[in-house]
Amino acid sequence: MTVVLGTVAAVLRFPVKSMRGQRLDEGDLGPAGLDGDREWALLDGEDHWVSAKADRGRWRLYDGMLDLATSGAGDAVEVRLPDGRAVRPGTPEADEVLSGHLGRELRFDRGDGGRRWGRHHDAAPLHLVTTATLAALHGDEVGPPGERDALDPLRLRPNLVVDTGAAAGFVEDGWVGTTLEAGGALLRVTDATRRCVMTTRAQADELPRDPTVLGRIGARNGAGAGVYLEVLRPGRVRVGDDLTVLDAGPDIIAG
Repeated sequence: MTVVLGTVAAVLRFPVKSMRGQRLDEGDLGPAGLDGDREWALLDGEDHWVSAKADRGRWRLYDGMLDLATSGAGDAVEVRLPDGRAVRPGTPEADEVLSGHLGRELRFDRGDGGRRWGRHHDAAPLHLVTTATLAALHGDEVGPPGERDALDPLRLRPNLVVDTGAAAGFVEDGWVGTTLEAGGALLRVTDATRRCVMTTRAQADELPRDPTVLGRIGARNGAGAGVYLEVLRPGRVRVGDDLTVLDAGPDIIAG
């Protein structure tokens, strides 16, 4: 049974890992996720990802990553610094400029050495969050729900934001294991997304620092917000496309 879960409200691409992203009207989904997403990253001399979060494994925290804006995709990606300078990843100039800006010798890397999906994703090639989850993570603790501010999706850095209308709560948690269709793409929901301190960080003038975000996610949904997906059939997804579930069980139908 096919059930419409919502409509695609936003398509978001992050060409360089831990830098600011782009809003698209449409995008192509393939085995590596959204075309051009997390295609580039900065690496240090020990091949650790330069990130806006800290981790004992592959990530190394560098303040200022989320102040860096991006435009374009693939060979045409451009990174713009707060002082107005712009560079293209993959050039010695870009490595030199970003090393100077962040205070350590760094280099741009395209792909991830054949690991994972050939991109710099953490746990899956595609990430989705619903408007129901964003509303459930509002920051205003007083007043009726309709007057509370929903969490800005940029805090969670998803590729797809799905408008689920009047649905309430963390509805996508119930989609894990199901097969979805959006536009021409067929997707499988693989797992819930666990959140980290990156959700609290400022993103230039777009979002202020908010140290309460991660605590809200933990208190309201056990540190989870959104879901990971794999692409079973490549296809194009556009803002306004229906998101349907092809193997809906009774819980999804009731929701």
